[in-house]
Amino acid sequence: MTSKRSLLLASLALALSLAAESAQVRADPERAAEPAVPSADEVMQHLDRLYRADSSQGRVTMEITTDRWSRTLVLDTWSKGEDYALAVIRSPARERGTATLRNPRGLWNYAPRADRLMRIPAGMMSDSWMGSHFSNDDVMRETSWEDDYDTQLSWVRQNDRRVLRAVSTPKPGAPVVWTRVVTYMRAQDWVPLRTDYYDGDTRVRTMRYSQIETVDGRPVPTRLELIPHDQPGERTVMSYEDLEFDVSISDALFTPRGLRREAQRR
Repeated sequence: MTSKRSLLLASLALALSLAAESAQVRADPERAAEPAVPSADEVMQHLDRLYRADSSQGRVTMEITTDRWSRTLVLDTWSKGEDYALAVIRSPARERGTATLRNPRGLWNYAPRADRLMRIPAGMMSDSWMGSHFSNDDVMRETSWEDDYDTQLSWVRQNDRRVLRAVSTPKPGAPVVWTRVVTYMRAQDWVPLRTDYYDGDTRVRTMRYSQIETVDGRPVPTRLELIPHDQPGERTVMSYEDLEFDVSISDALFTPRGLRREAQRR
């Protein structure tokens, strides 16, 4: 009799638990429709290719604000595959022709007045690019989400909507200064909304993405605002005035001769 009573009580408890769970699901239809977490490799490949595709070219306005001064740069950018990138400043006049080049041989800065090409060592990848809060790595995209980070994905809720969160930690030996990078993306198309960069447990800086536009059939944030948390009130905003993907670009552009020719173009 005792065994039958225990079995009956256990069955009743299970039935009540299932009923409660069913009622909760009915009350929260979004939970019932929660999709599976996508593949981390697929998502990080998407982020790696977001602004470059097979090739890209664009015009960018960079507004730099510090506690002592502010200025605006206008630059043209090109990329091809994973190994080639070039950025040339067009204004202001005193900076015109200053350029940064990345190719399989390394990363280089070009000073037009001295007509001098200077190699950027790996240890300077995290240094500021042209006095902005963006680093050389940010502008040239030397590191890769897929190759240099291990990433865990999960669904979270922000501002009453579901977003995809990627927590990325550097792989052993990766040329990365951050101990952790957390990116939040739109659920439906993995467009980034915000990225937080950490040194240990301290959030060092935040990248905010906005003004999402469709460029050659793909949604892309055209405004990137980088905020350093150790420098209150400072920021750099990078806005794409023009952006094209999968354009025909010669490899010759990404050589010292091609760089000089483009830097000297009026």
